[in-house]
Amino acid sequence: MEMYYDKLPKEYLFVEVGKKIRERKDVIDLSIGDVRLPLPKAVCEAGAVAARELASVDSFRGYPPESGFDFLLEAVKGYYAGRAELQTDEIFVSDGIKSELNMFLDLFCGAKVILPTPTYPAYVEANILKGNEIKYCSAPPAEKADLVILCSPDNPTGKVMTKAELCEWVRYCRSCNATLIFDAAYEAFADGAIRSIFEVDGARECAVEMCSLSKTAGFTGLRCGYTVICKENRLNPVWRRVKSCKCNGVSYVTQRMATCALTSALPEIRANISYYKKNAEILLDALDGADKCGGIFSPYIWLRCGEGGFERLLSFGVGVTPGVGFGEAGREYVRINSFCFRSEAIEAGKRLKDFVKSR
Repeated sequence: MEMYYDKLPKEYLFVEVGKKIRERKDVIDLSIGDVRLPLPKAVCEAGAVAARELASVDSFRGYPPESGFDFLLEAVKGYYAGRAELQTDEIFVSDGIKSELNMFLDLFCGAKVILPTPTYPAYVEANILKGNEIKYCSAPPAEKADLVILCSPDNPTGKVMTKAELCEWVRYCRSCNATLIFDAAYEAFADGAIRSIFEVDGARECAVEMCSLSKTAGFTGLRCGYTVICKENRLNPVWRRVKSCKCNGVSYVTQRMATCALTSALPEIRANISYYKKNAEILLDALDGADKCGGIFSPYIWLRCGEGGFERLLSFGVGVTPGVGFGEAGREYVRINSFCFRSEAIEAGKRLKDFVKSR
């Protein structure tokens, strides 16, 4: 029996990068995109109230519904209002995109899959484990595929796809009966741009949108997200059945906290997003004159600095992610993230200015 696991790199990209950065002293770590600001107090209180409910026989909850509690489904529906009109039976609560994507790909083992280039390594490795054939494309190809995975705002480049570009991909997927997975992990950073694939005509029939509260609401340690599959898509009832088979859902406490984050605490959540966007602005200003993109509608800046940029930036006291970890197209680049404290962004900006001057 072929072991697809043997085809994976020895270490996952961010594990390897983290080890190298921890070996150095006085390094500002702008590599792994983990949030730094605490959760709003209202979100934590919602969790505390929910936890206390579990201590009473009258309010105790056991297994959650496979697709999520109604209160969270309604909150997600409301969160999309004005961008896409959803029904609660088109929303499926998850513990985040990475595990949801891996589980979803069980429906596509041995498939032909199109990925952008450069691309997030979890997409590549998840498809390797399913024995899928991967093709890297920046635009719809001539040949047919079974599955397309897109991310906008993009990780790692920080670029936002235009509505015209997304329309092309939707038309392509509909023409060859392919499924489009849209990773919307960073949609909260893209005010003024397309934030949901369901803003595009025709997407309801072919697209699956996966979103996480990790970056939107600072839930990297809590784990909660959701997948949207509209009823026009043949996979809506399929995914409902799969969810009931493969998982027991997200905890009641976490879902109460997520509901608060998307409703009453939303102004504070948006303030945290603005904080990180200001950090990105500081870092972008420091890179004035450098070949870069991203950072405006995204927490990521994609900087071209030639091969060996990771090591050179380490020598200036800034830890980043080497672009080659996102594929050969990223070999001369590094990814910088803005998930840091303001004081770190300011100091990192000074070091980045020195780096740009030294080139």
